Amino acid sequence: MPFTGRTAIVTGAAHGIGEATARRFANDGANVVCVDIHPRGAEVASAIDSAGRGSAIFCQTDISNAAQVEASVDRALQRYGRLDVLVNNGAITLPKGFEQTDQKEWDHVRGVNLDSVFLYLRACSPALRESGRGAVVNVASFHASATIENFGAYAASKAGVVGLSRSAALDLAKDGIRVNAVCPGIIQTAMWDAWLAEVDDPDATVQEVLGLQPLRRVGKPEEVANAIAFLASDEASYVTGTTLYVDGGVTARLHHV
Repeated sequence: MPFTGRTAIVTGAAHGIGEATARRFANDGANVVCVDIHPRGAEVASAIDSAGRGSAIFCQTDISNAAQVEASVDRALQRYGRLDVLVNNGAITLPKGFEQTDQKEWDHVRGVNLDSVFLYLRACSPALRESGRGAVVNVASFHASATIENFGAYAASKAGVVGLSRSAALDLAKDGIRVNAVCPGIIQTAMWDAWLAEVDDPDATVQEVLGLQPLRRVGKPEEVANAIAFLASDEASYVTGTTLYVDGGVTARLHHV
């Protein structure tokens, strides 16, 4: 129970990696603040409470809205009195080329994927500082370093998350706050399913994607949650400013043979 007595905010906790991360922290004894715009986050928080290993509350929040972000942090502190871990996971995608992306769409992707990380870092830093061993894990993507066609807004926003993570690690190191990033690859989530629904031949696309994966499979949300939990734990107490790829080895390959 390495997180007993600690409190973690997890954004995007209603589904996928965020849900798996919230459950992992709770299973390790943490109080978890499940943040999401989707109301299913309430079910996740309720299930965590029912399991009896950790406590959870749900804050329905537009993570691109500064006032709502600050309100969710205030509620977390009112409920639990402290904050030790921040996981910025909430994100959306947009399968469009940059020439087909209008300003409103670009701003929306950037707001949810990148601005939210800035907003939560700013809002949570005072409480993380008081914790004495605060940890932040920002969920980026392997699209931050290697991408495909028609992913301009998403790839740009996730590259920004990696850059902001490094900068924040330097800014907050003096306060004992560690900041790291995780870059998942292809993970079995609703975002993956939504992307497959847009392609002409989903079965052929899956086979093509698996052919690029050295481990020859799609990852599980729990596998990313395990990496997040490690970076947030005392076991990673000398790790900050780094980016951990959880992608089945796909970005290690120079080209596909």
